[in-house]
Amino acid sequence: MTNAAADEGPGHGPHFVQAVGRAFAILGCFGADSPALTASAAAKRTGLDRATARRLLLTLTDLGYVRYDGQAFRLTPRTLDLGYGYLSGLALPEIAHPHLHDLAHRLAETASLTVLDAGDVVHLAVVPGHRHGPPTLTVGTRQPAHPTSGGRVLLAGLPEEDLARWLDSVQDVPGLLIEIEQVRERGWSMAEHDLGGGLRAVAAPVRHRRGRVIAAVNATVHPDRLGHGVVERNYVPELLRAAWSIEADLAKLPE
Repeated sequence: MTNAAADEGPGHGPHFVQAVGRAFAILGCFGADSPALTASAAAKRTGLDRATARRLLLTLTDLGYVRYDGQAFRLTPRTLDLGYGYLSGLALPEIAHPHLHDLAHRLAETASLTVLDAGDVVHLAVVPGHRHGPPTLTVGTRQPAHPTSGGRVLLAGLPEEDLARWLDSVQDVPGLLIEIEQVRERGWSMAEHDLGGGLRAVAAPVRHRRGRVIAAVNATVHPDRLGHGVVERNYVPELLRAAWSIEADLAKLPE
């Protein structure tokens, strides 16, 4: 079928890549009333022929956006990343900033917001505290995920399939899976060798309204603040409060 709905639309210039348009048309077929689709059903909804619809669904399966159970295709949590990219790039740092400012003021420490990007964490927002923070920590700072508190929180929030795939790509990190399980149980993380200069960091997850972890709130911890349960008593409740406040503001955004 050459006049498929996926190929039609205003403003298509000579640059238009038909396969990309068709792939997004396939993704758009899924919804609350159709969480599972056969290739025939997807073809009917898009106007594509069945063979093309099936090839696209299988390609999206290979890419991790769709799974096939032998009878029908379903979306995977990875499709949420398409929306998270927008939040991460625009709304999320803006929403988080006043809460990070309050956190930095209450703890007198540098506060930041991080997201997971492949095997790294990237700082989207940074608010210095009254104490001297790490001099190299700025917006855009990138660090390996697994040794950092924010990275471990974000890894702990991955779906099992994504976490298993990530762990397969990492070598020589003994005890990481155990640490991730502990983060899941207690709901926060502290890394002893996070930021250099003798500093530690503690982090808590920020969740989307659908429950998936999309970011981590982080605060530096100076060595003189580590003893006598100070982190659990003073830092963790403040981090969790900041994370919940960000989540509440995110929930106000339209779907």
